[in-house]
Amino acid sequence: MPGPGSASTDAGRQIVDAHAHVWRRSRAGLEWLAEVPEVDRDCDLAGLRAAAPGRVDGFVLVQAVNDASESVELLAAAAGAAASGRAQAAAPGSADDRAAVLAVVGWVDLAAEDAAEQLSALAASPGGERLAGIRHLAHIDPDPEWLVRAATAHGLDAVARAGLAFDLVLRPGQLDTAARAADTHEGLLFVLDHLGQPPADAATPSFDVWERGLRELARRPNVVAKVSGIAERGASAAARRRLDRVLEVALDAFGPRRLMVGSDWPLVDLADGYGSWVQSYLTATAGLSADEQHALDRGTALASYGRAG
Repeated sequence: MPGPGSASTDAGRQIVDAHAHVWRRSRAGLEWLAEVPEVDRDCDLAGLRAAAPGRVDGFVLVQAVNDASESVELLAAAAGAAASGRAQAAAPGSADDRAAVLAVVGWVDLAAEDAAEQLSALAASPGGERLAGIRHLAHIDPDPEWLVRAATAHGLDAVARAGLAFDLVLRPGQLDTAARAADTHEGLLFVLDHLGQPPADAATPSFDVWERGLRELARRPNVVAKVSGIAERGASAAARRRLDRVLEVALDAFGPRRLMVGSDWPLVDLADGYGSWVQSYLTATAGLSADEQHALDRGTALASYGRAG
C-alpha cells in the first residue's frame, strides 16, 4: 500500500466529518472552555457549516458533556436541520447545499440500572432516529477503569443490543483497558476517538507507549478509529512529520477500511482551523488508492454509524 503523502491529487474527494461538536457555552460541564479562549463561545450548526470546506457533505455530532439533556439537544438540532433541508429542497428552484447531520453520538448513564431504558428514551426523543452511538468521557472519569467496571458492563451490553456504536475517548494509558472491554463485549462496535490521543512528540518513550497500545487495541476486529483531534498549530516540517508518523502507525495497525476522519470542530481552531486540517489530511493520504481514500473519507464513518451512502 502506498504510504501517506506520496501523491498529490485530492480531486473529487467528499468527506463525512465523523467528529464535530456543537454546544451552548452556558451548559454545566463546559467550564474548562474558559482556559481555551479560542473556543470559549457558543458553537452551533451554522458555525460548523460555515467553517467546513465545501467538500464536507455530512457530520456526526458528538456529545461533549456527560449529560443526557445535551444529547436531547443534539438530536433536536439534527432533526431541525433535516426539516430545514427538506423544506429548502422542496422549494421551486432551490437546492439544499448544506452539509447534513447524519448521526449523533450521545450519552446516557451506562452504569445505571436503567441504562437500557435511558437508551430507549433517548432514541424516542425528537431526532432520535439519528442516534447512532453513545460516548462517556472516560478520559476524565475519576475511575480510569470505568470501561471494565462490573457496573458498566450491562450498559455496554445495552448499547450493543440497541445496535449502536460506543465511542472511546481515552488517554494513551487507557488503551489496554479499552482492549479488555472490546474482548468482553465482542458484539459491540467500539470507535476510538482521536486515535487514542498520541503524544505531541513522536520521538519520546510516551509515543512508543501509545503506539504499542494502539496496535494492541487494533487487533480487536470490533474496534475502528477516528483520525481526529491530532491537528497542530503551524505548518512546520516537524508538525508534518508527526502527522505522517501518526498516520503511518494508524494505517498499519487498523488499515484504511477501519479508519475515518473527523475535524473535532471547534477544537480544531486550537490548531490552524478546519480548512487547514482537512487540507493536511488530504495531502497526507493522497498516496492511498481511491478505494482506501473513500473508506477513510466517508465509508467507514457511514458503516460504523449505520448510515447508507
